[in-house]
Amino acid sequence: MELKARRRLEAAALGVVLLLAAVLRLWRLEDNGFGTEYYAAGVRSMLQGGWLFFYNAFDPAGFVSLDKPPLAFWIQTLFAAVLGFSGWTIHLPQALAGVASVAILYRLVRRPFGAAAGVIAALLLATAPIAVAIDRSNNTDSWLVLLLLLAAGMAQRGRGLSFVLAMVLLGLAFNVKMLAALVCGPALVAVYLTVAPFDWRRHLFWLACGGAALVVVGLSWVTAFDLTPKDRRPYAGSSIGNSMFELVVMHNGWERFVRPQPTIPVPVPTPTQVPRYEAYDAVPAGPFRLAEPMFAGQFAWALPLAVLGAVLAWRRRRAAVVLWGTWALTYGIVYSAAGGIFHIYYLATLAPPLAALGAIGCIELWRHGSRHLALGLAATALWQGYIVELSLGWTTLWIAFPVAALLVGAAVLWRDKRPPAFIGGIALLVLPAAWAMSAVFAPGNLILPSASLPRWLGLDDGRGPLLSRSYQPLTGDPKLLAYLQANRGKARFVVAAPNALLAAPVIVRTGEPAMAFGGFMGSDPIMNVEDFAEQVANGDVRFVILGTARRSSDFQTWVRAHGVPVDPALWRSLPPERRRAIELYDLMPPPR
Repeated sequence: MELKARRRLEAAALGVVLLLAAVLRLWRLEDNGFGTEYYAAGVRSMLQGGWLFFYNAFDPAGFVSLDKPPLAFWIQTLFAAVLGFSGWTIHLPQALAGVASVAILYRLVRRPFGAAAGVIAALLLATAPIAVAIDRSNNTDSWLVLLLLLAAGMAQRGRGLSFVLAMVLLGLAFNVKMLAALVCGPALVAVYLTVAPFDWRRHLFWLACGGAALVVVGLSWVTAFDLTPKDRRPYAGSSIGNSMFELVVMHNGWERFVRPQPTIPVPVPTPTQVPRYEAYDAVPAGPFRLAEPMFAGQFAWALPLAVLGAVLAWRRRRAAVVLWGTWALTYGIVYSAAGGIFHIYYLATLAPPLAALGAIGCIELWRHGSRHLALGLAATALWQGYIVELSLGWTTLWIAFPVAALLVGAAVLWRDKRPPAFIGGIALLVLPAAWAMSAVFAPGNLILPSASLPRWLGLDDGRGPLLSRSYQPLTGDPKLLAYLQANRGKARFVVAAPNALLAAPVIVRTGEPAMAFGGFMGSDPIMNVEDFAEQVANGDVRFVILGTARRSSDFQTWVRAHGVPVDPALWRSLPPERRRAIELYDLMPPPR
């Protein structure tokens, strides 16, 4: 009877944690609109045909592809095909993947450390601020985390065939986020070698089989894409040479570490000028980068517990420490060194190992007695106080929670009683939960998700104006869309634009082909001006939207020279923004 009661209690605790995870990820999910409309446009396009679906097309004409692998977008497309295309249906798969990740982490930690550790790990991941933020978006990192956890579970079994299956899952993860998935590879190899019986011949055999499985599964779609004749598939978005392999190595690889230099000098703003809008999280790369409060507040609230857990559990449960410690260490090193394109939501891959090690730390400290428990509570309270003080200041009432945990830690040490530690543990959960709730009520920039209690409270969170709020899409004006559809005539594209950021809202809301002739950011050499002029001459393009905030390019010069500006009164119903205005040009105006 006692065993049955314990199992019921365990199931109830897990159920509460999973319910909490679901609420944080699903509550007000429809408020996030279409999230990253660049990805949403790809889903809307892939719904229109198997060819578009396979090649991960950005637009319904298959002019250019998305600059990420297809697996997560295929899942979103299937959800949209069944439930209908909307912002909610393309966000739902990531929310469900996030809840599933919480459940899987519980199982992985429970096996070696027991039910209590599993529930604590699940709770820490359920309330990890960056995990909540990314799971409420249509970015692909939620599926990356889920597949990595599944792969970790396979590798942890220590059997050759299980390791091969782990590599298959890692290959699937590669088809979600390319090289970002392979950072977890050393952790999977390390835990397999730790758990499996020592036999170098068998190790080499299974490592070779696993490597082969990873290559075959990981590169299958990339190879199929590049082997297709270029005129029979979309252009590989965000590549220079129209190659998906190049996308893997350069834009989604090298450029994450070394930011491309601008082709023209960027003037240094003076104090009287408007501050520059940062498009990346500009925390300098270095060994203490992830200790910056803006980053640490996303995933590292239990960092002292995680470190203590790794130290105290090393002898008793070495394999688990190897898995989670290597996972955290490899991603931590990569993110600390990434001086190129870096966004705060990448830190979602650090949430599972920190949650697992934090739970291990709680259990190991409890086992070692009140002195160790007091040390863990106090260290974690001081760490959280550091994050809060630099994020909100000492004058805020939020500082009371780490202070309360610090006092409880002192009381545990003084009175040699462990039950009061529950009070300190609850106090230490308040701040990460509040940060996580900010992703629900103040999500900020939906394209680059993050959690920020300062932002929710109306304070400066240090990310800058571009990264701390969302902007209405410039080309989402209903009057503009109606004008384009009513006047396009027989043009293949309802409109052309220099980049996908201007074309995506048109595709999302109409399902019609819109040409992004410069790819995602407008720098892809998809076509030259002569090719574009030929498209216009053939009647494929009539209208072009240009942004006024960007420097003029050859395309814009040609459009302004050969097109006629359309009176904004005919197509604009929303007031123009001072910094983000657009112009509409007609390249085939009717004769007067």
